[in-house]
Amino acid sequence: MDNEVPLRRLNGRLQACDQCRARKVACDHAQPVCNRCIKRNQAGGCTYTIGSVLQPRRRARQQKSRPTYNAVAQEASPTLSHRSGRSGSGSESAARNATPNVNVNVNANATTKANGSPSSGFFGFTSHAVVYEETKRSLSRLQGQGPDTRPPRPGARHRTTPRLSFRELPPIVRHMSIYALEALPGQSNEQIVFYEKDPEEKRWSQLVLARITNSVLDLLKRKPDGSGPDLERVAEILCNNSAQPLRDMDDPQQWMDQYCGDNLRWESIGLIWGNLERLTDTLNSLRPSHVAWIPGKCDKELSRTHLSYCIDLARQFTDGNAILLDLIRRQTAFVSHLDGDAAASCWYAHGTAVSMLTFMGLHAQTGEIPHTPTLCSEHNRRIVAQIYNHDKFSVAFSGRPALLNRRYCMTPLPLDLRDEDLADEATLQKAAQELDERGWNKEGKMYPFTLIRARRMMASILEEVMELALGCTVCTTLDELRNIQVRQLETLAGFPACLRYDPQDLSDPNRDIENVYAKILVRLGHLQVMFFLERLLCINGSLEQGNLLVLSFEMLTLTLTLWTHKDQFAAMRRNFEWLLMAHAAPAGGILCLELLNPSFTGKHPKEERITRSSIIQNLSLLVGFLDWVRPSAPNGDLCMDCKVIIQRVLDHTLNGSLNGDSPWAALAYDFPEPLDFNFDLLDTFDWLHTDFQ
Repeated sequence: MDNEVPLRRLNGRLQACDQCRARKVACDHAQPVCNRCIKRNQAGGCTYTIGSVLQPRRRARQQKSRPTYNAVAQEASPTLSHRSGRSGSGSESAARNATPNVNVNVNANATTKANGSPSSGFFGFTSHAVVYEETKRSLSRLQGQGPDTRPPRPGARHRTTPRLSFRELPPIVRHMSIYALEALPGQSNEQIVFYEKDPEEKRWSQLVLARITNSVLDLLKRKPDGSGPDLERVAEILCNNSAQPLRDMDDPQQWMDQYCGDNLRWESIGLIWGNLERLTDTLNSLRPSHVAWIPGKCDKELSRTHLSYCIDLARQFTDGNAILLDLIRRQTAFVSHLDGDAAASCWYAHGTAVSMLTFMGLHAQTGEIPHTPTLCSEHNRRIVAQIYNHDKFSVAFSGRPALLNRRYCMTPLPLDLRDEDLADEATLQKAAQELDERGWNKEGKMYPFTLIRARRMMASILEEVMELALGCTVCTTLDELRNIQVRQLETLAGFPACLRYDPQDLSDPNRDIENVYAKILVRLGHLQVMFFLERLLCINGSLEQGNLLVLSFEMLTLTLTLWTHKDQFAAMRRNFEWLLMAHAAPAGGILCLELLNPSFTGKHPKEERITRSSIIQNLSLLVGFLDWVRPSAPNGDLCMDCKVIIQRVLDHTLNGSLNGDSPWAALAYDFPEPLDFNFDLLDTFDWLHTDFQ
């Protein structure tokens, strides 16, 4: 076998083994067994399908099924125009003069793109593809290995699609392309500015952003005669690059080269807007970026439009890739900030992210043993963890069924690595070797994905609780619920010390406020899981109900810490409204019930901090926190409803009912509709329901 000529594909590149090609990972082409298959203990399945048998059929199929781009554009244009509110017969000038703030989805066909070739995406065990992959491997063993004798063209750069001219693009795509480019620095409608990158900045995401912004400035620089750049030519370059596949590569520089420099894509432009709005992760979003608004031009809705345009343009040329998926994840977070997690727009954006994730198969990336991390592999794992976390915490907020299920998510957790370690392969391998056996860093430091890992682990347990709360289970036993509680406590105990919240952290003069904020988020996540479990225990007949009040009191006081120390947590204020409704509101409902139906006198037997006076004081603070939220803000209407109810409870507790009758008479007076979260676990204001009375 060592003397045989290596197999080559039609494009001249070395043939990957069937295992690596099916998993869409880079193969080192070693024969008879590649190193990836050796690492995965799959040496017996490492085969190379005969190129001479399959290649002619593949070529014939491509020649038969590939239409011209004009035909695809003509078919797609009516759909695009219809979605943008115009008829298919609109002229190009009408498209160019259209209102720019209309978000248009240009993904006219989910399986056939501009190049005319279908993209089948990920296939799981039940699909026909798995059977035929096994058939191909058996065929290779029976017929033997045969080389492809055609030599590669020297210096040839393989392109999977023909180059497109700007005039061949659909009118709406041309309009969106020019509009997106005109907002960049130095152009007619410039909105943002690029500052020099901090020389001390070592995060890989900011290094990539610096490369992208430099590439943009090179593309948009003025001509020698002083005239502006040809934006149509720039758009043509971006569209052609966006049609090229983004491949998984072990070398971090080669992987980044695919969307930087000469390979700049629409996804790259989208990353600029994502960083402008600090749409990264919880901790990195608190750190500065060298992309900023021009003073006086900050407009969140404009950012939403441009980010949507970049995503729609990219989706016109690809069914999905890791960078585009990350952009959609960021768009979901942005919509959450603008419209609130309860809004349909947020849920639809999240659904798009989940759909692309499963289409690409990133949810089913099984880990190699031993795992050799790369920037590409860690980036993919991080995206999966972040989308999974959003899915579970959104379920807890809204009570809508989860879109991802832990039973189908086989992708391992991302490693607890610094962003600064990912850009260099040698540094990455050294940092990975210094982690403990569970994947945590041994230095006891808080990195951005230290928090993401912890929340991902808790989100898996939260999903079990949501299944019991929302699903049609036969019967939930108290032992089953207590077992979940034990596992949640064990999970929390297994976290590094840097993730454990201590009330004394805020009084420490040497504290890092970002780390304190991360600890509060972890603690609130834990309390939320335990809160729901206690609610389920009470619903299923548990006689021990004191723990629910203790958990609610701590969850409320911890959330109020952000409000009472809002000067220190100023950078995190855009998350206050979500934290308020996700944690403080349901906890406040339990405390309101305690005021109406006291379960103890004096101090609580399990927590001496809990007294009738402390409950009233914290509910009063909660009213102030709710009143701080503007009515027009995301979730502002929910906050207003909660405030009205809590105020009525406090009025009744301190002043008595209006007519001396039942306490609910005062609460129901002049309140047209009871507050209802449509989710029993969150709906702690259940005294307003008629069945309660």
